[in-house]
Amino acid sequence: MVTIKQIAERAGVSTATVSNVIHGKSRHVSAETVMRIQKLIDEMGYVRSSEARVLSRQGATLVATIIRYQNGFEHSVLADPFYGIVSGTIEEELRKNDCYMMLYASSNMDDIFKMLMTWDVDGVIAVSSSIEECKKIQSLIRKPMVSIDAFGAVGAEPVVPDVGLADEEGGEIMVRHLLELGYEQIYVAGPINYGIEHRRWIGARRVCATPQFLEGKKKLEFIELGMDRRTREERYLQVAKQCPFKKRTAFFFTSDALAMEAIKFWSERGIQAPRDLGVAGFDNSVNAINFSIPPLTTINQDMRMKGRIAVAELVASMRDPDYRPKNHRLPVSLVSRQSV
Repeated sequence: MVTIKQIAERAGVSTATVSNVIHGKSRHVSAETVMRIQKLIDEMGYVRSSEARVLSRQGATLVATIIRYQNGFEHSVLADPFYGIVSGTIEEELRKNDCYMMLYASSNMDDIFKMLMTWDVDGVIAVSSSIEECKKIQSLIRKPMVSIDAFGAVGAEPVVPDVGLADEEGGEIMVRHLLELGYEQIYVAGPINYGIEHRRWIGARRVCATPQFLEGKKKLEFIELGMDRRTREERYLQVAKQCPFKKRTAFFFTSDALAMEAIKFWSERGIQAPRDLGVAGFDNSVNAINFSIPPLTTINQDMRMKGRIAVAELVASMRDPDYRPKNHRLPVSLVSRQSV
């Protein structure tokens, strides 16, 4: 039987390093070293821990759900309604199919790569990873994989089956609605102009060539709010100092969470939506439905459906090597409430 010591000698590292990689404690080990150790483990036929052997004997199917997040979350990424609902739905659907879910969330893609190389998973669902990141994951694990909301350069096609959204259409629908309500200055606001946020901005810009926009010198602009709350609040304060605006102004946030954060910040300083400015969001999250004051105008997406479809495609791929999973683009719709 191959031992950890033998692998360490072949890899030129300590036994502690090999042990850390085997047990998923590789945060302080370089990605190159993890890959070298993982390759030796496979080549030399090392039998992993007793926990892994138990799973193997029971015939358990283990699926890794990875969340690649960029926003600076104050508490946990799962406190965000989108990630909480999507990951919860994935777990429910996997359980119905006699699968176990391993959840791993990180803003560091190297940590995600290391985790996937350490655990012998049967499939992967990648949430909010770039197309290039999905391509690298696929080349590393060579197992069935589905992505949710993979993003990349404009026009880039997903390298693994993707369950996405008509994000561009959502951006266009909201800006058209705000113009119809008489807003003359519209600011699309997101953490950064990248990924899903950029897609929504592309859709918003489609209205710039329409007569509706060209009449009366309308203004459409993207505002980068930043990745942490302190930076975002500095942006909100800059807006507060400009009130009252000379032209009727609305802010279209790329998520409900950001829209509600801004509404709270401004209301504490006497600036009310929609009296002083319009505020709209994107997602139609449970928070927007139940807790926003005033009720938030937003773009609806079916977050649970994303999780259901992703699991259905992945399970079909794991059970049938000849199955060819498909890309999905789920529709969006306008939900008009009292914040604009």
